[in-house]
Amino acid sequence: MRTLADEMVLLAFDAEGGKLPVRQALAPAVRGALLAELLDSGALADQAGTARTAGGAPQDAVLRQVWQRIAAEPDRKWLHWVRKDGRESIREVLRGLEKDGLVEQSSSRVFGVFPLDRAGLTPDGLAAAREVRAAVVAAAEGAAGGRARAAHLAGIAHAGGQLATALPADRRRALKDRLAVLSADAAPVSAAVQRAVQDLQGAASSA
Repeated sequence: MRTLADEMVLLAFDAEGGKLPVRQALAPAVRGALLAELLDSGALADQAGTARTAGGAPQDAVLRQVWQRIAAEPDRKWLHWVRKDGRESIREVLRGLEKDGLVEQSSSRVFGVFPLDRAGLTPDGLAAAREVRAAVVAAAEGAAGGRARAAHLAGIAHAGGQLATALPADRRRALKDRLAVLSADAAPVSAAVQRAVQDLQGAASSA
């Protein structure tokens, strides 16, 4: 079964399935999706704005890794965990998607020196990404029969600025109130994701 983080990465690929956005920008949304999955399953709990383990370790390897780190450092704020190990989480999610036959990865070096990692969707992955995108659009538009899971994904993706592949800018503007509600429903994780993205944008603009 795919996790919310798997679906967040699938959602982030472009329509042709051959390109991911800059991974630094994607990282808070993927981390948020991992934390939201753990929180919703009861493996984590919110205690006065901090994350604490509440249940047993999950079976999924990527989720379990996050859970174990939170267990080792209790009472850290959600923002800390959204910022923590984002690129590593993306790599782990991509490895899992590759194992499931949804992603193909390759590595090379530019000018023989600089490492360059590429990831693209397989035909099955492209179909899965389209399915995720359609579910997110339905949730964003409040369609009858929309899935709660897709609504949760849409809320975190909105907080993380990762809806461009599913909704063009004019539709995001038209649905801004609905998207704000979906994002609020994913609190406290979504608020931490939004703050992390704002910090990244602020650092980029001042560089």
